[in-house]
Amino acid sequence: MNSRLWKISHRLYGGARFLGRVTEIVYNTLCGNGISTKAEIGEGTVFYHHGVGCVVHELCRIGKNCRVFGNVTLGCKWSENEEPGLPPRVGNNVMIGAGAVILGEISIGDNSIIGANAVVLEDVPANSIAVGVPAVIKRRNTDECKYAKCSDCNT
Repeated sequence: MNSRLWKISHRLYGGARFLGRVTEIVYNTLCGNGISTKAEIGEGTVFYHHGVGCVVHELCRIGKNCRVFGNVTLGCKWSENEEPGLPPRVGNNVMIGAGAVILGEISIGDNSIIGANAVVLEDVPANSIAVGVPAVIKRRNTDECKYAKCSDCNT
């Protein structure tokens, strides 16, 4: 994560919860986001532009070296008479485009790309590109393909 204040509040929440919560409120107010200090965010993960408009559920897990652009939501699904579920789990080296919404107890595989404004409601396998509303898998990276020009990918 690229914010020292978030890292400080995350560490404080583990020991001095009141101070952790206060620094979380200050961080969220200054940066205009809702990234919980309880969320597990891996080393090297970057929220571009200080995560402006981003919302990350407190139980969300984001892997290492991810890139998250503005106005991204990582949260739970709610139904009328149900309890909220769990938030998504994001693997390592994932890029999440601006305005993407990822909801529910799903997994985003390592090295995947979520397109801008995509609405992801189902698992995304590793090495994939998901785009659209609702998101569909447009491409999968295999050992033979590697997103290079080939007949399998029609690129």
